Amino acid sequence: MDLRNQEGNTEREAPEDTRCCHKCKMTACLAVTLSTVILIVGLLLCLGLFVWWTKAPKEDKQTLKPAVSQYQDRLQQCKKERNDLTLMLHAATEDSRCRLCPDGWLWWNSSCYFFSVGRQENLKWNESAEFCRQHNSSLTVIKGSAEMEFIQSVMRTFPRFPFLWVGLTDAQQESQWMWWDGMHVQHYMSLTVEWDANHRDCADLRGGGSLFAADCEEYGPWTCKKDS
Repeated sequence: MDLRNQEGNTEREAPEDTRCCHKCKMTACLAVTLSTVILIVGLLLCLGLFVWWTKAPKEDKQTLKPAVSQYQDRLQQCKKERNDLTLMLHAATEDSRCRLCPDGWLWWNSSCYFFSVGRQENLKWNESAEFCRQHNSSLTVIKGSAEMEFIQSVMRTFPRFPFLWVGLTDAQQESQWMWWDGMHVQHYMSLTVEWDANHRDCADLRGGGSLFAADCEEYGPWTCKKDS
């Protein structure tokens, strides 16, 4: 009897949890859509302003400086709205019944990310890779410019802008930098690894989306990634 009652309670609770999950996912999708639209509008404004400015006569540039300033203000507003939507997107996944990622992980574009800064002691590259493996993830493989910008935006929130170990190494063959998933460093984006040398077989990510070769025995923060 107790078991049947327990099963009945579970069945009654399931629709509420499902509605909550659906609401979270709908909010997340809305935030992603709005963020994308705002970013596109900002880019179009910037492109239009650039094209006009390069072709406009000098006297027109002087006359229309206030309008240019207004466009620049609007572009900054677009960036602020995009950042606000990013925060809303993260907040949309905080309900414990439908959280898309574990505690301490960030959700973005169907993946969960862990940033060790302020949460874990710095580790060597292999140790950080093992940490990710123990948490059913891997050192982050960056698969596009949007993902790069997301990671950079998180890094900009750190009190001190660090480098991050990522899933990129040339340990198998010198100067052949391969992502953790077996793809060449330039498979997803046009990227190069600076400071490449025989004793530097692991890559870290720094500001501006730059990658640097480093000694794998150095200690540093890292980022893990797994599907949500």
